Amino acid sequence: MSPEIKEVLVKIIITLENDHHGCKEEAVNLAKSALGIEIEHNTIREMINSLDEKHIQALMTSIN
Repeated sequence: MSPEIKEVLVKIIITLENDHHGCKEEAVNLAKSALGIEIEHNTIREMINSLDEKHIQALMTSIN
């Protein structure tokens, strides 16, 4: 599996684990964006569901 796909999957997992308002929609948008589908951005939802890059890298390292 390519590193790019792994990173998107990790972001989806973390987004859903955080369970913030709008997290399901944000996870779907991450997947759609990775597939090249144009998405409608919602700045507030994106801020609520922002991801810590250190957390992403830690999870990616643990699955390699």
